[in-house]
Amino acid sequence: MHGFIELILNSTLLWIFLQTIWSALISVFYHFCIPWIVWGTIVITFGLKLARIPQPSIQIKHEVLGVNLLSPKKDSNISKDHGNGEQFCMRVVAHRGGAYDCPENSLTAFRNSKDKGCKGVELDLHLTKDDVPIVFHDTTIDRITGKSGIIKDMTWDQLKELDITHSHPLKEKFVDGEKIPSFDDVLEVCLKNEQRIIIDVKETRVEVVQVILDTYRKYPKLFQRGIVSSFNPIIIYMLRRKEPRIVSSLAWWPYYFSRMSYLAFDGPGPVRFNNLFKHMAVGLFDHVYEWAFHHFVYYLTGVSVVLLHKDTINPYVVQTWHNRGVRVMAWTVNLPSEKVHFSRHLKITYLTDTLLHEKDM
Repeated sequence: MHGFIELILNSTLLWIFLQTIWSALISVFYHFCIPWIVWGTIVITFGLKLARIPQPSIQIKHEVLGVNLLSPKKDSNISKDHGNGEQFCMRVVAHRGGAYDCPENSLTAFRNSKDKGCKGVELDLHLTKDDVPIVFHDTTIDRITGKSGIIKDMTWDQLKELDITHSHPLKEKFVDGEKIPSFDDVLEVCLKNEQRIIIDVKETRVEVVQVILDTYRKYPKLFQRGIVSSFNPIIIYMLRRKEPRIVSSLAWWPYYFSRMSYLAFDGPGPVRFNNLFKHMAVGLFDHVYEWAFHHFVYYLTGVSVVLLHKDTINPYVVQTWHNRGVRVMAWTVNLPSEKVHFSRHLKITYLTDTLLHEKDM
């Protein structure tokens, strides 16, 4: 189905392209006037300039992100790591704190990542029914706890005592269980440990924007340690419109809005919507957004980083984003051979579920 949708979209774009060329030629050689496409281009260009939120200052970006592995020259804007004279470099990020080593998004996982020497962590942000920010990935509690429930329909009192070791392969190691942590508890641990924190906003309600702003006011150190990321560019735009100093990221994988998962060789995963017409509409939007994401959405939002599915990254992609002043991070990279590829060959930061046998973190 996605191949047919892509054919329709490409045919439409080809027709628009040919129609535009024809209209421009008629305007110039028959009417002797400036084509409408020129005026439209000028209007859109200035509109994007006015609506754009610039990236944070170089000093803030370098403080949060550290040395750029593609150009690792000494830079006075980059802080020294723990006072040992070496410039900070974030090579590895513990995905959900290191979801294979410990229960994902648990306080134990984040503490373990520090003990392993990892300088960066990624966590997932949701809001409960009573608007308490918690660190949890899924929209439901089913996979993690073995119980049934939807996060947005449950209060913090209902969630905070649930055991999140239910489905973890090493749950026997955690005899006392693990609880869902609050956003505040995780931030306090990670900030105390001087770790960089990628806050992946899973919450879709716009109220989360104010929650993040309030959190940055409560923990001003986040301006030097935090990266706010989302698949939703509207969330990032609203956030940075109110606080442009926040270093931010957009995440993306092919067919994100119409499919539950993606692997390069297996192709798109299960559909999100069973209704055929809804699936086709969202599939069409996927193709439009893919083009927009790579051409102007990043520019409007002023993101400093893009988090890309590992199967979509190659040297051309990395260099293209580097030329735009945007860094690439790959997720989720778990095989040792892949880690070598992304770190040594492509020279980008990667997110991983396991910190076993990691070096130079």
